Amino acid sequence: MAKLSSTMVKDLAAIINTSEDNFTFEVVSSQFFSEGQETASYPFVEVLWFARTQEVQNSCASYICDKVRELTKQPDVVVIFVELNKTAYYENGKHF
Repeated sequence: MAKLSSTMVKDLAAIINTSEDNFTFEVVSSQFFSEGQETASYPFVEVLWFARTQEVQNSCASYICDKVRELTKQPDVVVIFVELNKTAYYENGKHF
């Protein structure tokens, strides 16, 4: 993730039309289970953001999948977008 965080920001900022300082990357360790057994899984990327057009979302999903696939060599990559409500998002006590 460190490698991706240093290379993806410029491209994603251009796709989304936002500044590069609006990005934070986090790795959350997870375990996956099926039929009572631990199983391997594919990369799962969750993007928390303010709503964008479907076209921008599609472009971001494609870009993220391609970059994660290049790094991990996994054939399947999942990207899920979670839309943040500007009035419920606060930075330094003030909402957007």
